[in-house]
Amino acid sequence: MKKERQSGQSIVEFAIILPFLILLIIGMVETAFALRSYLYVNTACREGIRFAARGRYTDVDTARWMLSSGGYTRLNGQQVPFFRTTAPESNTGIIITRIPIQANGNIGQQIRYITGTITLVSGEEISTVPISENYSRVASEVNIERHRQETIGINQQRVAQGYEALDNQIVVVEVFYAHRTLWNYEPLGFSRVLNLYSRSVMRVVSDARQTQ
Repeated sequence: MKKERQSGQSIVEFAIILPFLILLIIGMVETAFALRSYLYVNTACREGIRFAARGRYTDVDTARWMLSSGGYTRLNGQQVPFFRTTAPESNTGIIITRIPIQANGNIGQQIRYITGTITLVSGEEISTVPISENYSRVASEVNIERHRQETIGINQQRVAQGYEALDNQIVVVEVFYAHRTLWNYEPLGFSRVLNLYSRSVMRVVSDARQTQ
């Protein structure tokens, strides 16, 4: 009888713990897949800034290289690119912003290349819309004044050493990615989409662009 009571107690304890174990396992799997997506987004952003800063590739080619950096995945039984700016289920938006800075520190007109979509979440509603410059975070998160002062300082050193002053250009690459969870948590109040974002900034010297 004592062994039966202990066995019954173990079953009850396991039944109590089991839901928490399942939630823990699901959470670990979801976190792993989200981290994988985030690493892919960061890799695409680094690849993009590396190409954009060379000054010898078009923004179209840069975006194409970024999209191909994620490889392929399975979707509804078909092999599709991991990063998709069009159907099926587009999930990626790319904004490449070029900010010209003249040798005297004057900032020129920003030039943007935009492609892809962005996924908006409002309550239980999820919509995918074409991405636009309104979603760029350059104005709020990139310190353009610091780059302007650096350009002035670099040119002052060049002139002092007998070299000509050069115009500069700052390039900013932004990647927006809609990560969809493996399971549906909407009944629990969680969205099925997690918007991931990565940004890289580099300086492009104007004479490097003239070698195209």
